[in-house]
Amino acid sequence: MQLLTPNPELVDVFNSFWTNPPAQLCMKLFEDGEEIDISDYIPQFSDYSTKDALINIHKNVLDFLEQINSTYSTRVNDVFKINQKLREIGILDKNTFKSFVSEGRLSLPEFVNLCKQATGKYTYSYATKVFSFIDPSRFPIIDSFVVTMLSEYDYEGDGKTLRTKWGDYSAFKANYDCFMRAFGLENYTYKQIDRFLWTYGKILSDYWSNMGVLSFESVAFDANTI
Repeated sequence: MQLLTPNPELVDVFNSFWTNPPAQLCMKLFEDGEEIDISDYIPQFSDYSTKDALINIHKNVLDFLEQINSTYSTRVNDVFKINQKLREIGILDKNTFKSFVSEGRLSLPEFVNLCKQATGKYTYSYATKVFSFIDPSRFPIIDSFVVTMLSEYDYEGDGKTLRTKWGDYSAFKANYDCFMRAFGLENYTYKQIDRFLWTYGKILSDYWSNMGVLSFESVAFDANTI
């Protein structure tokens, strides 16, 4: 079955599920499929939108990190230890965290490595979510739904790389930009495209009850990029 072709109208529809969800909605999930009622899947996204707003208002770094972890079920142990590691390098509040990122004093791969030191694991998906909330204009997320949807679509262009290369965040971001150019989505933010890909993937996963129609697996971090 062929996935719906990305276009501005489709991105707007999936983003509306977060901000102004319709009472009921019938739509196709595949280009060659019939319209089905997906209204049962919609309420969860407005709930995520509310939780996102709560994440954004946190000034305390530990609360910020813990809220992301609980909201998106990233199952990161020892978030407290990650906060301790951040404090050791001078990040005492979220504004300082933003300054470190914007000034290049803490890159995403370095943050993944810091998380590894604190937790014993490369918490790649979690790290991209944290950086996305710090600066959504620069950091698309890596998530099992997002990467699966990106890898399922057929598109060509400058910057396209194989999914196996996306452990290098710069390669993933280049591929993400290529996807946006290929489907004429350059006027959208990473956050809007994230929500489109994540929402579409989540609905497909819920609809098929994880019956293996798509393999929703995330990407392992490439430690050589630190």
